[in-house]
This record gives sequence, C-alpha cells and structure tokens, in this order.
Amino acid sequence: MTSAPISLARKAAAGSGRAIVLAFHAVSDLGGDPVLAEYGVPPRHFAEHLDALARRGWRFVDLDAVLAALDGRARLPERALLVSFDDCYVDLLSDGCPILAERGVPAVAFAVAGLTGQSNEWDRPLGARELRLLDVEGLRALPGQGVEVGSHGMNHRPLSKLDPEEAEQEVRESAAALEAVGLPRPRAFSYPHGEWNRAVAGTARSTGYAAAFTVTPGRVERSCDPYALPRIEVLASDTPARLRLKLATAHWPRRLRRPLLRLTRTRQ
Repeated sequence: MTSAPISLARKAAAGSGRAIVLAFHAVSDLGGDPVLAEYGVPPRHFAEHLDALARRGWRFVDLDAVLAALDGRARLPERALLVSFDDCYVDLLSDGCPILAERGVPAVAFAVAGLTGQSNEWDRPLGARELRLLDVEGLRALPGQGVEVGSHGMNHRPLSKLDPEEAEQEVRESAAALEAVGLPRPRAFSYPHGEWNRAVAGTARSTGYAAAFTVTPGRVERSCDPYALPRIEVLASDTPARLRLKLATAHWPRRLRRPLLRLTRTRQ
C-alpha cells in the first residue's frame, strides 16, 4: 500500500489546473491621492509581497502556463500565481520590472492602446493626479523583461456602458493598434474598470484573444469561462498577511468572504 506522504508528494508533483491571478496597477506610492491612493503599491511593498508569497510556497507562472492549463494542454504547479498589471504606467518598467527580474517572476501587463505615451485621462476628471503611461518604446521593452503585453482597450472606457458598436471597436482596435507598433498580437484582454458583459466577451473571443480578465475575486480553473477570468486586486493597504487572506478565501462564496475581509479591515 502506498504511504500517505508518498501519495501527497505525487499529488503535488502532478500539479493542478488552478491558479490565482494578482492584479496590480501602479508600482509607486500614491498615498494622499483622492482617487488612486489604494492603486499604488510602492516598490518596497511590491517586493515584500512577492518574497512573502514565495516563502509561503506560491509558484509564479506565466500567461502561457495558465492558458495551457485552461484548455487542458498542461497542468499547473500547486499554489500557482500569475502576476498582472493594468494600465502600463511608466513605473512598471522603471520600478516593477527590476523587482520581477531579480526574482525570476514573469507577468502580463495590459496596455491602454489608444493612450500610449500619454496619461491616465480616465481618472483625471475625478481629481486624480496625472500618471504617465509607457510609450511605444517602453511597451516594446516589456517582453524582454519577461512581461507579456495584453490589451486594456483603446481608451480605458467601461465597455458594458458603451453601445455595442463602440465596445466592439475598443476591443478589436486595441489589438490591432498594439500589433501595429511592433508588439506581438495580444493574447489576453483586461476589461477596463472590470466592466464587461456577454456581448463584450463574445467580441474578445471573436477578435482572437485567448482569454479576458475581470477584477471579480476568484480562482482560475478549468471550469471558468476563459473570457471572464477572476483576479485578486492588490491594494496599497494590503499587508502580506491581508494578501494571504485574500488568496486563501479567493474561491469562497461572496456572502462568506466579504464579511471576513471586512472584519479584518481588508479592502476588496
């Protein structure tokens, strides 16, 4: 009879089809900003998160590994994590990439294709500070740093609130725009503001994206709709302990997860 330790070891070696996707925004201190304070994780805290997760046995994987697991071509290691970034601010290249490279952590970053080299125009009317977005050369540099470039739409507009034709243009034209500047055609899409609906998801599929990501908490597994994949947002107020709690409860029903996070003062 096979002993329990050997069985557990074999199970770990076999891996699983599950992963959690982390969603970061700026890799900088945005404290004091009335809109963006929670969406900037300073470089030191970003490094602390990665190191703490690695010590806890989390294994960082790339987008290709997640896509292969979703369609059954491969299995993921236990406690698989994919790091993602929305918006592609300039600090991703200057501050985020060195931290990732030092630890051998791959990532995927979603660029606002119609605002390349400009700024966060979608936040400015709300009173947010100006944050610069990577220009074409900056985006081209990301794959060499182990960061795949995906699409975050043309102008960061909430797609479910647009008429169907406008939403379709945002999805389709952003893929073409990124490819036109010399980047590989994007394989993944991130819905701006997390706003999506079935029509938008259908456009992402027909455009040729292999997957699309929301900001709805959850765990990626084979039963997921590949065009409504969940992510866990990492915020400025997340300590390593709070982030571990977010990951541990990622697959819990909302009615159970939300009260626990609220009790621990963990922002969702």
